[in-house]
Amino acid sequence: MTRQLPSTQALLCFEAVARSGSVTRASEQLHMTQSAVSRQVQTLENLLGTPLFERSRQRLRLNDLGAAYLEQVTGVLEDLRGATQRTRRAATGHLCVGVEPALASSWLIPQLRGFNRDHPHISVELLTDMERLRAGKAQWDIAIVYGEPAWQDRTCIPLMQEMLVAVSTPEVLESGPPMARYADALHYPIVHHTGPFSTSNSWLLAAGLSNTEIQQLPGPRMETFSLVMQCAAQGLGIAFLPTYFVAEALERGNLMRAGDLRLACEQYYYLVLPKQGATPAVAVFSDWLQSLSAPGGSQSSGTA
Repeated sequence: MTRQLPSTQALLCFEAVARSGSVTRASEQLHMTQSAVSRQVQTLENLLGTPLFERSRQRLRLNDLGAAYLEQVTGVLEDLRGATQRTRRAATGHLCVGVEPALASSWLIPQLRGFNRDHPHISVELLTDMERLRAGKAQWDIAIVYGEPAWQDRTCIPLMQEMLVAVSTPEVLESGPPMARYADALHYPIVHHTGPFSTSNSWLLAAGLSNTEIQQLPGPRMETFSLVMQCAAQGLGIAFLPTYFVAEALERGNLMRAGDLRLACEQYYYLVLPKQGATPAVAVFSDWLQSLSAPGGSQSSGTA
């Protein structure tokens, strides 16, 4: 007996009508006529042998069967969209790279010129919305993430360790003693980083403070590296940031290092690759990333 399957067009029309509750809005989204959308939905219902909507004069609403069917076909359509995008990218040499925004702007992008020179046939697109990436709401080919992810269908390779340095303005640094130990930071006002894997927490824990004691410290609290560095540049305190992120500001003289102390974070940046079916572009970009020098080295110095 021949198995009957709905057309992709019928499923797309059903999905658009179900999401919008309107044939008119669905037709606008799909660039089809209203009658064509209605025919596709009716064809799908005929194939299934049941209505999927409760029809009223003003609006279409999914019935229970329609809601259950939408939930099942949504994943199928997303998989199909993803497979299509990946195949198209592989055929055209297009590569979508997921990367933390701070690492992208301060480390990866400045080095892409060399990659483009050596591999002009591969175009690189950066995906910096890590929330969408981690939640599986975006299609990507290769990623650089901080902290080892728990993706069973991906290969995770330690790429580099993050190194922190203490920085501030000359005026702030003149107000305290030389930084010979991590705990010497407590002689200065502190700009706290509150994002995931807090850099200020890492430094202050190395200085011997407890999480409770860190929370009780005064000072501005900022979520991103950019805001933390801006506060430090305005003389609001000392900040603890990755070497790659402050390199340009140090070179321009906007900030100064508070001594030679560095702190190697426990977490690494990981290179995340498909376990199988990697395209040639993924392999080339992966090899190139692993050939780059890690920003700031990988060994800590100084004592607590």
